[in-house]
Amino acid sequence: MKELRSIAVAFIGVACAAAEPLELQKGDVVAFVGGADLVRMQEDGRLEAALTLRFSEANPQFRDLAWEGDTVYFQNAVRERWRTEAFGGWSEQLRRIKATVVIFQFGKMESFEGVAKIAQFKEAYGKLIDDLAGEGRRAILLAPSPFEWPAARERAALNSYTKAVASLAKSKKIPFITGNQADSVEAFILGLTGKKEPNGPTYEQIRSTVREKHRLWVEYWRPTNWKCIFGDDSKRIFSKASHGRPSIQEEWATYPALIQAAENAIQKGAPWNAPAPSALTGSKEANLKNELASFEVLEGFEVNLFADESKGIANPLSVRWDANGCMYVACSDAYPQIEPGVQGNDKVITLRDTNGDGRADESMVFADGLRIPTGMEVGPDRVYIGQGTELLTLRDTTGDGHANERRTLLTGFGNGDSHQTSNSFVWSPGGELWWCQGDGIESRVETPFGVSSLFQAGVFRLRPNELRLDGLLDDFMGPGNPWGIAFDDYGQSFVIDGAGGVSYLTPASIPAKRRLRLPRIGKPGGYCGIDCLGSRTFPDGMQGEFLIGDYKKNQISRFATSDDGAGFKLDWKEPLLRSKHRNFRPIDVKVGPDGAIYVVDWYNPITCHQDDFYRHPDRDKTHGRIWRIAPKKGFLPPPNLVGASVLELLEALRAPERWTRLKAKQVLVGREVAQVLPAAKTWAKTAEGRDLMEVITLLEMLDQPDSEILKRLLASPDDRARAYGVRVAGRWGERIENIVGLLEHAAEDRHARVRMEAALASAALPDAGTILVSATVAEEPRDRWINYAFAQAVHHTKENWLPAF
Repeated sequence: MKELRSIAVAFIGVACAAAEPLELQKGDVVAFVGGADLVRMQEDGRLEAALTLRFSEANPQFRDLAWEGDTVYFQNAVRERWRTEAFGGWSEQLRRIKATVVIFQFGKMESFEGVAKIAQFKEAYGKLIDDLAGEGRRAILLAPSPFEWPAARERAALNSYTKAVASLAKSKKIPFITGNQADSVEAFILGLTGKKEPNGPTYEQIRSTVREKHRLWVEYWRPTNWKCIFGDDSKRIFSKASHGRPSIQEEWATYPALIQAAENAIQKGAPWNAPAPSALTGSKEANLKNELASFEVLEGFEVNLFADESKGIANPLSVRWDANGCMYVACSDAYPQIEPGVQGNDKVITLRDTNGDGRADESMVFADGLRIPTGMEVGPDRVYIGQGTELLTLRDTTGDGHANERRTLLTGFGNGDSHQTSNSFVWSPGGELWWCQGDGIESRVETPFGVSSLFQAGVFRLRPNELRLDGLLDDFMGPGNPWGIAFDDYGQSFVIDGAGGVSYLTPASIPAKRRLRLPRIGKPGGYCGIDCLGSRTFPDGMQGEFLIGDYKKNQISRFATSDDGAGFKLDWKEPLLRSKHRNFRPIDVKVGPDGAIYVVDWYNPITCHQDDFYRHPDRDKTHGRIWRIAPKKGFLPPPNLVGASVLELLEALRAPERWTRLKAKQVLVGREVAQVLPAAKTWAKTAEGRDLMEVITLLEMLDQPDSEILKRLLASPDDRARAYGVRVAGRWGERIENIVGLLEHAAEDRHARVRMEAALASAALPDAGTILVSATVAEEPRDRWINYAFAQAVHHTKENWLPAF
């Protein structure tokens, strides 16, 4: 609260220093330069609509050049290759759009560096203004918007940086516009126009058209599949003209005319009508009877159709379930490239099997208006969606089965290649959301902890409650086209690659920037979608096996794991399912609430992104299947978790079904902490091994560290449970008494995996404790996995421990 009051006082104090309101003249083009707040402000449309209405006689135009993660030190980076190759550097971009006014907003992310860097900040900001406001352009500085995240307010020196921006504006004699804590956009409108925010139908119509124009501009300036338009894949078959359709670059070049049409509509205060999408194409080979007949399934199992396009399932990408057992399916007929100007209308469909016959009999559109949602996961009370540059949350707060609340949680994820964008969302046992991104994706995301970046292929890990986002395997240290992450019963993680095989992911769980290649442990294949089998309906010998969608071979592959030092070796088994039908494309596989295995069939003769024309008429846009595999002996009735008591939910943590354990914890997270926490601690008193680990994972999800329960897990006779306990110790860090001592003890453990986890956990320590733990690890026997974790931990944390030497 003290920081909030200080910021408010700062805004009031510098408001008197603001210059006269902005004056725009005929022919003016206003460029916005800054970070995520300006990106969202332009998407929102209020500021531009108000300026358009205020200066209607001048007919100004506005162009958003803001980018998440841009700071006064770092913009237009070499890593964003397309900016240089398509539009040139800053000077060329500003000339290209004929900018006459530049509105800057910086200081928010920079404030995480503290007051010691303010002089450096002002110097860099001043130089940036001189560079961008050259050639007679007028400059205006907006105050950095307040943090919406309480945790960030405690870490950042935003008050001091706001004053620094005001001081810089005064010294350069340029306008400085303040914001306010409640609504920065409203304050900026007042500061720039001298009037309060307009209202009424004219303003709302202009705002609506402004939002459409902005969408068109972003699709042109920051296009999906940029590396296929003018990057390193622009020479591939995907990008070339074919079948009477233009090349992807020629299609992209139609955007300026669309943008100008929207500008004309804005000037008239009229709507802009998006073009209708082209007719969808579908394979003539689609025949459910023939497809079923083409399957070869392991003896003792059977396959049936759970749902197809008759239930709205066209081009399905992934399946997940809520705690009620309702299936969610993300679908995209817009993939691989939305047509110019067309409003995306991809969907999330919900399916229910109401009579228990293993077939969906109810279907509903949960959410529409999406744009290639390659990532989806269902949480305790919302659905998470990864699409293009955004991480969204969808909620049904009315109970009618439709998402009435849509929120952008984080932005700045890369979209250079639509088959490499954020994908394969999955929950860790402790409630972290993990997902993949592939080659050609360059992500910079503003969070309460500063800018989180991931360049090229890698993995993201998000703790949703605090929005701590870590990029792992930065700059292609691991798989190049990852499309699936799975955890075993004790939290050890594996990632699969669409071309490069299987990798043991746990050793790479430090967000390191030092490039060190992660070894591969599994043979290459066309892998997409993975799950770990935990269902008593399947034979004991299959429990813990990993199931993989192998879309190139038209089969469901599987492997078992066994210890290999700190890591694992794989034992490939006979495929669970094979098909002779070339259109069978399994791209996701998940165990459902009834213990059966569900397979997402993209159903398409074309699968390769770059080696088939992006508008190829054989790309099937109308079909899709969800297949269900179960033993012939029957299946389990889905558990009633939502209506269960706290004690019943805790008992569900003993269930053999991994789905049941995860969803029981998610239901518990939604209950009152004051009710759940004491019951969980009491229940833990008699828990051992994996059951005790499940309690710890619940405490992780609740963010309720407990030293005594953790110490019991660290003393478990089960090596796998101890290894997970060490990981949790690193996550809870200094909130645990004698954390360094606990990790040093783990670094001497008899099992190599526990010692590896100690090296990984040491990277979370904020001081010289890292090197104490790592040194202990180094004194014990090591294998390639311990060496990998040790090297990354030491290098990643050297700023913490090096000053002590």
